[in-house]
Amino acid sequence: MATDATNHRNSVRYSPKRHGASGAKCQTNEGKKRKKIIDKLNDAKEKINDLGVSGGQSSVVLDQSPCAFCHSSKQSEGSGPFMAFAQGKEIVGNVDNFSNVIHVHFKCLHCSCGEKGAGLGCYMKSCQRTYHVPCAYNIPGCRWDDGYLLLCPSHASDKFPSELKAKSGKQDTEKSTTLMNVGKNLVFCGSALSSDEKFALADFASSSGAVVSKFWRNDVTHVIAATDSNGACTRTLKVLMAILNGKWVLAMEWVKACMEAGHLVKEELYEVVLDNHGSSGGPKAGRLRIQNNAPKLFSNLRFYFIGDFVQAFKADLLNLVTTAGGTIIETKDQLWLSSKANANQLTLVVYNADFSDNLGVGDEDEDSLKCQRLGAAEDVAQEFGYRVVRHIWILESIACGLLCLDSL
Repeated sequence: MATDATNHRNSVRYSPKRHGASGAKCQTNEGKKRKKIIDKLNDAKEKINDLGVSGGQSSVVLDQSPCAFCHSSKQSEGSGPFMAFAQGKEIVGNVDNFSNVIHVHFKCLHCSCGEKGAGLGCYMKSCQRTYHVPCAYNIPGCRWDDGYLLLCPSHASDKFPSELKAKSGKQDTEKSTTLMNVGKNLVFCGSALSSDEKFALADFASSSGAVVSKFWRNDVTHVIAATDSNGACTRTLKVLMAILNGKWVLAMEWVKACMEAGHLVKEELYEVVLDNHGSSGGPKAGRLRIQNNAPKLFSNLRFYFIGDFVQAFKADLLNLVTTAGGTIIETKDQLWLSSKANANQLTLVVYNADFSDNLGVGDEDEDSLKCQRLGAAEDVAQEFGYRVVRHIWILESIACGLLCLDSL
């Protein structure tokens, strides 16, 4: 599943406060190690961002070493999931086999300049406020643009460069006045948008008084998704979270129609129906499920994940499952106990059916790996009398808004 980062390679523009020429020349060994980790991460970045790492809150709380950047052991929506590195490479699986393991938050890793104590400063030059990235994300009054620029609560009403550029010469005064404040309770989140589409969305939000969030958050009201010639959107974490929370998933044409009309137009005509994997009906089904106060999609389902998953990728899957009302079984002991508990709940053993991260593996080796992963899942399922499912089943069920029981 593709993400905005995958489609557009947004680089982090990060501007820590400077403390003189001597500080700029002296880079610590720790900073160099961190830079090496970031460079190494690029090779695995496609997989890590496969679900659209927006840093969603993980449902699993574990004993955790502190982040090498922000020195916090907490994992939140603002920090993203923890990642482990040793000798400049990401560790997937058991870290006990490695020495000198470094743990970092996903977002701290992508937003760190490598200098000790670096902070993210308010975009206003006259403002002296600085924050760690996860801390700033958890402050409701802070406002972000699409390039990791930040405005503190005191300057949240000021404009980012993207907003000034988008606004320049695009809309006449009459339409801007008509739109003003009609979107004051709206929060927009773009999905796989081009640069021009991001500028247009920022312009619309500025004209209407709405807020644009770079990441998924619980108060998002509209996900504005790029669509292809067939009207299909890219399957991203933002789109899937919108479906599960009953929020609008709209094509960019809705924004254009509102700007042309000078007021908000009805969303139904612009609701996305199809995604780029062929799944359809998810956004409408998700809205109706919430409106009708129906049970969540994965209510009465339990999930046990087995085998190799990239940590950030698995964290997003866990986030989706719990948001959809599913229960996570973390250990085999819990799996055994659950088999003796509520028989009305269906338990699924989930294995990773994506082999795109095994670069350089021949067809023969890939077939062997497929057999190993499936075999391990089937052994556990047969032991407890459960069903085996590929991780893709979770995504497909959410994307079409119903349980794909026929594919189990």
